[in-house]
Amino acid sequence: MIKRTVQLGKQIQFGFAFLLSLFCMVLPMSILAQKSTNQLFKISKWYIGSDAGVSFGRGAFCSFGADKTCIGYGFGLLGGYHINSFLSTEAELRYSRLGFGAYDCCKDLYLADGNRYYAPLAGAKSYRYGDLFSSVNLYELGLHLSIDFVKMFCPESRWSFLLSPAVYGVASKATVKTTEGENEVLKGDGQMHFGVGGDLGVGYQISPWVNLRLYTGMTYLTGKGIDAMPQTEHKTNYTWDTGVKVTFALGRSSKNKKQKPVEVVAVAPQPTEVAQPERPVVREEAPQPKTEAKVEMVQPKQAVSQPTETVVYETTIYFSRNQCKYIEESEYKTTVELLQALAEHPETQITLVGWADKTGTEARNETISARRAETVKRYLMNKGIAVERISAEGKGVDTKPTDDAKARRTEIKLILTEK
Repeated sequence: MIKRTVQLGKQIQFGFAFLLSLFCMVLPMSILAQKSTNQLFKISKWYIGSDAGVSFGRGAFCSFGADKTCIGYGFGLLGGYHINSFLSTEAELRYSRLGFGAYDCCKDLYLADGNRYYAPLAGAKSYRYGDLFSSVNLYELGLHLSIDFVKMFCPESRWSFLLSPAVYGVASKATVKTTEGENEVLKGDGQMHFGVGGDLGVGYQISPWVNLRLYTGMTYLTGKGIDAMPQTEHKTNYTWDTGVKVTFALGRSSKNKKQKPVEVVAVAPQPTEVAQPERPVVREEAPQPKTEAKVEMVQPKQAVSQPTETVVYETTIYFSRNQCKYIEESEYKTTVELLQALAEHPETQITLVGWADKTGTEARNETISARRAETVKRYLMNKGIAVERISAEGKGVDTKPTDDAKARRTEIKLILTEK
């Protein structure tokens, strides 16, 4: 019998070469996306989370054995970093417990002295494959490179579809037992494996802080079999996991930005002054014949009505410290309500006033406040609002708020002019 050997070095080289080539293909697209897309909401760079799901495997034995399907389970902790809107890296520490049974073709083989036989071995305790199962514990450390194809073309979407190639370092420990009585037959030594695989996932952004993701993935493991059984006919060695991941964004403000109630300010028309008729001036000169002086009365001018300006809607968009380039995702609800108000009042003029807090120099704060107003203006223009309707200005430092976070803002008013 010719035995095939797994060359661990070549497998490691193949795994790293695959990830390197994929990263080289994705990196230019990520740089191009950062230059060409006007990302609306800035996603949090760092996040943490957890996952849980079911696990299956194949080796000399299989989770889909001849007698039954052994459903395993797994759970783990993870942390990740968003490189840009659609590219991220993720590290995960995971524990899995799998069950394996004999294949249908091998259930009548025998295990004795740690080896496989076609019949019971004389003078040694022999166990039929069909009467055995293997319990496997896996401890995995994985590194993922996730590509979100939805965010690549639509960065504002709450949905995501991820392809996540990955490399793993895996420690396995297996124990072979009898199906009846669960008597220990063989205890395998701890094994170390290098793994290459990946996940497919569908996610949804529940809130700016929480993301829910369903995933399924497969991992090929090098080295000896994870089930501690002799590797003869069946030399496959991989696992399959399906579950759910919940991630939580880090570095976000926990304060909710409440909108101020809309105050309708009516500008009353100012009365114009009415010209008074001039009295004739009588000069003392040489006596003249008496004549009746006719004085023409000047009719008062009609008051000219001034246009009335009414603020029909106002709100505020807040920014982080020293941030003025984009609208943050925490302001998603505010922008949605703003767009609804614009749709309800298409005849209004829009005024944008940017502010900065007390930190920094006066010149820098003037620049930051103006850029915050321009950022909101650019967002409205991208949403189809005519530039003629928008006026934007920066007023520098706002010293009134006691909380600096409330000073870093752009005030927005929709003004309706009635003649």
